[in-house]
Amino acid sequence: MRVLRSPLDTVSCAAFPSNCRLCDHPLLHFRQTPVCQECWRDLQEQPVTNLCTICGEHLGWGDLRFSSRAETGVRSLCDLCERAQPPFVQAVAYGVYEDTLRALIHLLKYEQVLPVAAPLGALLARSIEHFGKLPARMAVVAVPLHPGKQRERGFNQTVLLAESTVRALGRSHPQTHFTAALEALARVRRTNSQSGLTPRQRRQNLRGAFFVARPACIAGSAVLLLDDIYTTGATARECTKTLLGAGAASVHVATLARSQREGAVFWDSTTAATTTFGDTRLS
Repeated sequence: MRVLRSPLDTVSCAAFPSNCRLCDHPLLHFRQTPVCQECWRDLQEQPVTNLCTICGEHLGWGDLRFSSRAETGVRSLCDLCERAQPPFVQAVAYGVYEDTLRALIHLLKYEQVLPVAAPLGALLARSIEHFGKLPARMAVVAVPLHPGKQRERGFNQTVLLAESTVRALGRSHPQTHFTAALEALARVRRTNSQSGLTPRQRRQNLRGAFFVARPACIAGSAVLLLDDIYTTGATARECTKTLLGAGAASVHVATLARSQREGAVFWDSTTAATTTFGDTRLS
């Protein structure tokens, strides 16, 4: 026995035996989420060193040009942000989309284990620390699903994450007033899956896909846009353009996970020609 269990734990585990949904080890405590404490401890926050200061893309440890710029305090940008700076102020993420964090997101998103949304949302709130100083008031918006997709799934995982995130932000950032406007942004048309598409195809796939359903919540407001995963940034860019078009003063983006590409993708902002070096992961 790793720990002394309370009588409630003993009775609960005896009456309702179950295993961790990630590692399959027996759960020794009664828990709301079917994930053991060891798996939660296995989560690692993404190091903030050597990242693009706008989108959060890893710059590559061997790039001396970027490293020297970071040491002198100059903003270090990935090639994509240097060529076509995103419309959002900055994008941050709690961790890298791999291993335990990836498994937990899949548990919520595809296996409908909804209780994991609360602790994951609290982790998403921790990523906000990387923004530095924030506006005094912010409207919190979740990236939407198409209504048909949401009916099929039964929920929007980002809204569930955002509800927990807003509660955690109220405790950790009392200097900023966060207003929940989670469904102020809506998806006007159903798009194809982004998985397997090139950056250019992702942008084309999402063009015109969003609209602001509650403009009164957005006009003049600084917006905190939340999502579960940041991959190439196509969704964040398109949502931000839509929010700014509706009068938002600024948009900051925070996601639970960031898919860091192994290699580098350079594309020209005019021709959107893509050349891939190394193993590029866009899933």
